[in-house]
Amino acid sequence: MWGNWYTPNIRIVVHLLFWVAVTLLYYLSYERLVGEYYWIFMMKDLFVTSTLFYLASWLLPKWVLKGKILLSLIGIIFSFLWWVGCTYIICKIGSDLIPTSEYKIHAYFHIFLEDGFWGAFSLKNLSDIILDFLFLISLPLSPKLTKVIFEDAHKLTILERDKANLERDNLQMELDTLKSQISPHFVFNTLNSIYRMAEKQDPNTSDSILNLSNLLKYILYQTKDDLIYIAHEVQFLKDFLNLMKLRYPENVKIEIETEHTDEPYQIVPLILIPFIENAIKHGPDRSRKDAWVKVSIKIDNGILKYLVSNSVNNLAEQHKNGGLGLQNIKRRLEIYYHGHYVLDIKHDDKSYSVLLEIKL
Repeated sequence: MWGNWYTPNIRIVVHLLFWVAVTLLYYLSYERLVGEYYWIFMMKDLFVTSTLFYLASWLLPKWVLKGKILLSLIGIIFSFLWWVGCTYIICKIGSDLIPTSEYKIHAYFHIFLEDGFWGAFSLKNLSDIILDFLFLISLPLSPKLTKVIFEDAHKLTILERDKANLERDNLQMELDTLKSQISPHFVFNTLNSIYRMAEKQDPNTSDSILNLSNLLKYILYQTKDDLIYIAHEVQFLKDFLNLMKLRYPENVKIEIETEHTDEPYQIVPLILIPFIENAIKHGPDRSRKDAWVKVSIKIDNGILKYLVSNSVNNLAEQHKNGGLGLQNIKRRLEIYYHGHYVLDIKHDDKSYSVLLEIKL
């Protein structure tokens, strides 16, 4: 905070000038009050102040930075007791050495010595003693306390900023990882489909490859931003389903209905496709007997309503691997739309459906 100019040598000079100023303050105060014996109290307060000053330099940063308020309060109480204790000892010694004719200084001794050490804390004496403490001790210590508080507040601000930046970077890293998992997952499933078409020498194989190329362009170049226009995402879903229609015979029904999706709403890219992938995987991929997939997308008063349902054949063999896409999508929904989405999954013996509502 202090810049490069505050070198160790400069710091020594600053401290020396500071203590010269404090000494002058004590001299002017005590010379007026106690006359020629001012040096006794001046040396006492210099000793007390210097010990507290450097003790505070060592302890307060640790306490303030760690939020130890109670220890800080105990430190202030200890400072007061330390000053009173040292003053009491000096008064005890001075009352025996200084002639009683110096009535002004003996009047000061009387405040501390009349009722013993603890008598200094009585109500009749406490107000005067606290005022002396605040003037003679707190004033010289206040620059140090101010410096410590501001330095540690600055350190806390930096720590909070670094923590927030770290959390942001970790979150971005997690999101990038989730995105990188979505694309290979999607490409793997689609290439599998085209491979099966090529094995059967399906004449639609070349169209499927071209369609896949367009889809990959979308994934690689149009999904880098956190949000894209929902119309682009809907078109991507349509292209994907058209690719799936080439793969299956006509008796497998794949339908998509869209309504009011031309408004300039934005959505997180690739957040809808995993539900269709799962519908294909657990519907027509698992059994083509009476297989169907239905997709409905509409926007009503700024709320996206996305319904994906598919047929279920419980007699067909279940997939051993899977669930990665759905796990990722749930995580991304929680990150991007926490508190602003509803995910409802239902299934029975004949169908499986997912209803997702997102406040855009």
